Amino acid sequence: MSTQVCTGLFTNAASTPFFIPLQQQVCEFRVKNLTLSGVTVGSVAGSLTSTRIVEAFWCPYMNQGTAQIIENGTVAGILAPMNNGYAAINGITVVNGAIAQSATVAVASFTPGTTTVWTTSTNHGFLVGDTVRVWGLTSAPQFGGLSMTVTAVGSPTTFTTLLDSTGATTSVGSVAKIGNYLLPTKSGTYPDVRVIAKMTNANPMVITTLVQQNYAVGDVVTFDMPTIFGVPQLSNAYSGLPVQGTVVAANNAVGSQTVTININSTNFGVFATSSSATVTNPGHWPLAAGYPFSFPYLIPQGEGNTNNLQAYGVSPTPLPYANQDVLSFAKQGTGANGVLIGAGDGTNSATTGGVIGATVDVWEWKALTSTQTYP
Repeated sequence: MSTQVCTGLFTNAASTPFFIPLQQQVCEFRVKNLTLSGVTVGSVAGSLTSTRIVEAFWCPYMNQGTAQIIENGTVAGILAPMNNGYAAINGITVVNGAIAQSATVAVASFTPGTTTVWTTSTNHGFLVGDTVRVWGLTSAPQFGGLSMTVTAVGSPTTFTTLLDSTGATTSVGSVAKIGNYLLPTKSGTYPDVRVIAKMTNANPMVITTLVQQNYAVGDVVTFDMPTIFGVPQLSNAYSGLPVQGTVVAANNAVGSQTVTININSTNFGVFATSSSATVTNPGHWPLAAGYPFSFPYLIPQGEGNTNNLQAYGVSPTPLPYANQDVLSFAKQGTGANGVLIGAGDGTNSATTGGVIGATVDVWEWKALTSTQTYP
């Protein structure tokens, strides 16, 4: 067995999980908050702080997403006692970028609206930026299988997504965390096909996606637009050819999740307007009466020369293949192992806890890794 010790430093963003890519088998993983231990590192001043996690440990014999922790006690002068404990949520998770790792949580209900507020029967442990999937919604089967970014967490049992569920019937069902916007995609390639949540009829057209799309200016996309969602102008059946567009602006921030595409959709059909009166729900997701149906997708096709996008305020950036698509954009491999360090309030609270807290701190991390482990 080959063993290797890997170490490094990182500075976290407040209350944001941090992902460290590692290809090796992780046998042990430790992090230490230097800042909240009173150590000044670079431009980040140290500040010895009470009741904050300053060390966390994980090994494969522990549950994913947990950690054995050391938390500072009450500070007296330049010293603080160290209290051992256990973090049951938002601890340390070893990730395989091609495999979903999650636990199922029961959905008790959801509140229909232009965004959807979901209520779970037990604490969900989700964070803003997590990717979740819902299924088995008995009264709302039209949402079954949708993956969505968590855009807000109202309480330990509520969270919000950008799904426009106006007119839907609330339902019980199931939900599970399948990833986070910081993690490699589960398909193993970048970028992923993305479900369209909303479409703004404008010039240029603006598309909102249920999960962050992570597209960039110059990316070429096409559409898969089922009949029930209207907008025949974006359907392959309309002209017999794929409808392509180039991204001229992208907002990948959690809760925004929009791409602007160089297509004039001013006179297109209204998104989610079907010819059937029983399922028509203009601008919103189709109603249960239309189920089953396939989802509307943005599909990455490649990269184009952005010289033809000056009308949209995009500076010319010629690519090596002139105006041809460069399919390497749709073939970038991202499957990877790594470690996700969870975030919350920096304590081991059962409802709001997490290793990373609400302050910007410098962390040392250390991983004991190997190419194989004893069975």
